[in-house]
Amino acid sequence: MHEGAIAQSVVEVLRDIKTQNGLLSITSATLKIGAVSGVAIDALLFAFEAIQKEEEFIKNTKLNIIYVNVKARCSICGKIYEFDNTDDLVMVCQNCQMPLTIINGKELEIVDVEGQ
Repeated sequence: MHEGAIAQSVVEVLRDIKTQNGLLSITSATLKIGAVSGVAIDALLFAFEAIQKEEEFIKNTKLNIIYVNVKARCSICGKIYEFDNTDDLVMVCQNCQMPLTIINGKELEIVDVEGQ
């Protein structure tokens, strides 16, 4: 379970942002997490909430998650496929029968932070 380490890394980045911008606290943070990033969102939220109890500057932080579906492109014909569900993830172009390259869905990044 690496979500605890990810949550700790997010907190460290938030701490740096707070310090660099002279903020007292972080009120919200938005993460973009891809469907095939390997992150269990519920476990990440649980770990973040546990850390929240120990860190004054994030006690009231609202953590928002933007979930990114998988998008893949055929390297031969250029057709783009979007998958709403990783259960139906077939990484072969229906036109060319060639492997697809993932262009979205691996994200794990902080995209917005607000503080006071």
